[in-house]
Amino acid sequence: MGKRSDQSVSRRSFVKGASAAGALGTLSAAGLTSASGWLVPSAASAEPEEHVAYLCHQFHCLSGCCLKCTVRDGRIAKIEPNDKVEKEDQRICLRGISEVQHVYATDRLQTPLKRVGERGEGKFVSISWDEAIKTVADAIKESQRRYGPQSVFIRKSTEASVAHGVEWLPSLLHAETGGNWGLDRGHTNGLVPAVGPGAHIYGRSIKEWPLAKTIIMDGHNLCESGMTYAKYMFAAQEAGAKVIVIDPRFSPTASKADQWIAVKPGTDPALMLGLVGTLLENDWMDREFMAANTSFPFLVNRETGRVHANEDVLLPDPHAVTKQQVGTPYVMTAEGEVRPYNEEGVQPVLEGTWTVDGVELSTQLTMVREFFQKNGYTAEWAAQITGVDAQVIRTLADEYANNGPAYIDFGLGGPDKFANADINGHAMGLATALTGNYGKPGCGLGFFGGIEPLTPAEMDPWTLPEEFTPGDTGVAMYEFPDMGDKCPIHCALTFGDAFTLEAANSNKFLDWVKGLDFFAIADIYHSSIVDYADIVLPACTKFENDEDIYHLRESMGYVSLANKAIDPLFESKTDFQIERMIAAEFGLEQHIPASYEEYARKILSTARGNVEGFTVERLLQNQGVLRIGGMDMLPDGGADQVYSTPSKKFEVYYEYLLDQGHQLPVYESPVESRDDNPLKAKYPLQFMQGKTRYRIHAYYSASEWFREYLDPSVNISPADAAARGIKTNDDVRVFNDRGEFVARALVNASIMDGTLFMAETTYNHYYKSGFLQNVTNDARNERCYAMKHGPQILYNDTLVQIEKV
Repeated sequence: MGKRSDQSVSRRSFVKGASAAGALGTLSAAGLTSASGWLVPSAASAEPEEHVAYLCHQFHCLSGCCLKCTVRDGRIAKIEPNDKVEKEDQRICLRGISEVQHVYATDRLQTPLKRVGERGEGKFVSISWDEAIKTVADAIKESQRRYGPQSVFIRKSTEASVAHGVEWLPSLLHAETGGNWGLDRGHTNGLVPAVGPGAHIYGRSIKEWPLAKTIIMDGHNLCESGMTYAKYMFAAQEAGAKVIVIDPRFSPTASKADQWIAVKPGTDPALMLGLVGTLLENDWMDREFMAANTSFPFLVNRETGRVHANEDVLLPDPHAVTKQQVGTPYVMTAEGEVRPYNEEGVQPVLEGTWTVDGVELSTQLTMVREFFQKNGYTAEWAAQITGVDAQVIRTLADEYANNGPAYIDFGLGGPDKFANADINGHAMGLATALTGNYGKPGCGLGFFGGIEPLTPAEMDPWTLPEEFTPGDTGVAMYEFPDMGDKCPIHCALTFGDAFTLEAANSNKFLDWVKGLDFFAIADIYHSSIVDYADIVLPACTKFENDEDIYHLRESMGYVSLANKAIDPLFESKTDFQIERMIAAEFGLEQHIPASYEEYARKILSTARGNVEGFTVERLLQNQGVLRIGGMDMLPDGGADQVYSTPSKKFEVYYEYLLDQGHQLPVYESPVESRDDNPLKAKYPLQFMQGKTRYRIHAYYSASEWFREYLDPSVNISPADAAARGIKTNDDVRVFNDRGEFVARALVNASIMDGTLFMAETTYNHYYKSGFLQNVTNDARNERCYAMKHGPQILYNDTLVQIEKV
C-alpha cells in the first residue's frame, strides 16, 4: 500500500478498535459502517506516491467501460476512459467518475459481523473472518445434513460478485440458485418463439442507428440507463432519422426525441396491436421477405388450430420452451400442391384457404388477418385503451413500414414490468415480420444500448468436474415465500442483495427470510437486506484486490484484464477469496483457481481464432485491453435470415400457447393497474419505477455525491398533488394493502395524471419509513410458466394511494 500520512486512523488501528467495541457490546450496523476517520481525503504531498491501474467497470448498466484509474497516496484520485481502446469506445459516465467517492462511501461494510439482535434490528458484533467463514460453512453443512443439498440457496448479484461465468460455489455444493429471475425478460418471453433464445439481444449494433430512417423506442430511457450509448441516438437524428419515444412519462430520452407518444401505463401492447392492425389494413408489408423468411406461408388446420405438418420428419426445437421436436410444416404452392416448406424449389403462397383431404387449411397470414379483424384490433380500438389518438397510431405504422429501414427498440423496464409484456413482445415480432425490418443494416428489433452483440471471444470457460452441478429443483426465487412448508430452502447465502432488490412485495419476502434457519450475505455496502443476515461478510469493490491481476472478461469487442487499483479497504475480501474460503471448509477449494492470475492464464491458454495469441503479458503491456479480431466490422446478425427456431424461419404463430388461446397475441389489460379494477376506488394511482442517471437499480445508493441530487422521492402530477394538498418537498406516505413507505414529494408536470414515478429502489435505511418494494406487486402470470424466462415480476403493475404526512 502507498503512504497513509493523510489518514487520522490507520487501517489496523481502526479494525482493532472496531473489534474491541464488538467484544464489549453490540453495535448497530450504522456504527460499523461509519468510516469518516478512515476515509478522509488525501492531503497534498510534496512527493505523492502514484500509479495507474486499468479495469473494466460496470456489469449492471451493461456498458462495460474500460477505465484508467490514477491512484495517489494509496487512494483513487481520478477515473477516466482507458485511452488504449478505440477512440469511439473511450467512454465513461458520471457513475464511473463518481467511483472516486463511491468506493470510499461511509456505507461500506468493514468487518465480518454476527447478528446478536432479532433479524431486521441491525444489531451485530464484529468477529474474525475465521469465525465468520466457519459459521457459514457449518450452517450449510447442517442444512444439507437435515434437508438435503438443495436446501441451500446461493445467489450472486453483479456487484458484490465479479461474474466469472461459472457458478463455482453453488455447483460445488449442489446448492439451489433460484431459477428464472423474473427480471427484464417480459418482452423477451414474447419474442423467443419468433426468433429464438437471446431474443432481446439483436444481432446488430446500436452503432448502425445512423443508417435508420425511423426508430421507435418503447419504454427505453436510453439517456439515463445507457448514457454512454445515447450518442448513437443523436448521431441517427443528425443523419436524418426520426426518433419516436413511447412512454407514459416525459423522460429525459423523450425530451430529446423527435416525437413523444404519451401512452397510458401498461397499455403498450394495445398500441402495438393497433399498429399491426393498421399494417394489415393498408397492406403495408414486405411480401418478398414474408414468403422467404417467415412462417406466414405455413398452413394451419383451422379446426384444431395446429400447424399442418409432416410428423414423420421432426425438427429440433431449440427455443427451450417446450423442448420437444416438432413436425415439418407444409405450405401451399402456386401450383396448388401441399409441400414441405423446406423442399427445394418450393414457392409458397402467402394467403388463402383450401380444403385438402377433408381438412380446411389456411396460411398463417390468413389466420392473422382474420384474428385482427375478429378482435377489432385497429388504431381506433387502440386509441380508446391507450389514450393515444388514432391518427397518431396510423402515422406511426406508416412511418415504421414506409420510412425504413426502421427499428423497434424496447427497454428492460417500463412496459416490460407488466403482466402483459409478453403480448407486447409478440406484437412487436408480428410488426417486424410483416415489414421485413430485420437482418439488414439500419433495422431490427430488440434492446439496444449497453449490450453489443459483438463476436464473442473464442476462449473456453473454467470448468468444474462433471459431478459438480447446481441444484435443479426448478423453483424460482420469487416463489419461495408462497410455498410455506413446501419451500425447499432452509439456508441462504447471497453475494449482494437478492432478496429486496430482485423481489416484489418485500414485506412478505422479508417474513420468509426471517423464517430461514440461516442467512448470510457478502456485500460491499450496507444494503437493504444486511440487517436480516446472521453473518455479514464485507466484500471488495472492483477497484480493490490483494493480487496485482484481477478479473478477466470480454467487454464490448475487447478482452479486458483488470489489475489492482488499491488494496482491500478495512477487512474486506474479494468475492473470489470468499468463495475459496467457504469451499475450503468442504475440502473443495482445489477445484477453484488459486488466484486470479491462474484463472486468467488458464482461460487465455485456450484463446484461438479471433483472440489467438492473447496472453496476460500482452494485455498488461497494452493497459489491460486487446481488441478482439474482426471487430473493425459491425456485426451482421440476421443477415443470413436463419433463426434459432425449429423451422429456422421467423415464426409468428405460437402453437405451444394454443391451449391458452395465445397462439396469436390476444390483448390483456394489466393485472392490477387496469381501469376496470375495483381496487382503483381504494388505490387510484398507478405506481411506476424506472432508471435514473444516478443509480443502476440500487447500486450507487451509497454515493454521497448522488444523494445530494437523488433521495427517496416520488414524482406526482400537479393535478394529483393539488387534489391531495401536496407540494414539492412534502413528506408523503405511499401505501396499499401490501405495505407503505414515506418519501419526499416532487410535483412534476412530466408525470401523467393518475400515475406516480420513482427512481428504482435505494437502500431502505435512506427512507424515513418503509421501503419502495413494500408496495410492489408480486403476482405472477400463470401463462408465462410455459415461457423460457418464466413469469415476469410486476414491479410497475401496481396500484397505490398517496397522502401528505
